[in-house]
Amino acid sequence: MPYATQADLALAMPPVTLKQLANDDPAAESPDPAIVEAALEHATARIDAALAAAGARLPDPPPAIIREAAVGLARAWLYHRRPEGMDYPDAVRREADALEAMLKAIAAGQLRIGATGTPSGTLEVARGARPRDWGMLA
Repeated sequence: MPYATQADLALAMPPVTLKQLANDDPAAESPDPAIVEAALEHATARIDAALAAAGARLPDPPPAIIREAAVGLARAWLYHRRPEGMDYPDAVRREADALEAMLKAIAAGQLRIGATGTPSGTLEVARGARPRDWGMLA
């Protein structure tokens, strides 16, 4: 089951853009539900892969940050399927890059979602995941 819905995705982008990205028929009045579902499933699979690599499980229900990540990954996937001139807006590209970094950190065990002792919607940096930066010593 996807971590986000078409309604979640529709809130993240203008309706015209969603229709253009998620339908191969230029005369279509709305996004193709099958394409939107494929984007959401892709995002869910990417998140699940990062969690599996870390041996992590999400709390039930998954925290809101997972829904937001799924929306961002699905939106990037929709832009990616239109390589013939519809380039990513900078905001979408930056969000996709940040989400990639987050997934890598989760997979490496450097970032935990809803870790024990933290609220289920928070992120926690794992102890020792980041080297200390002592700055320049003179």
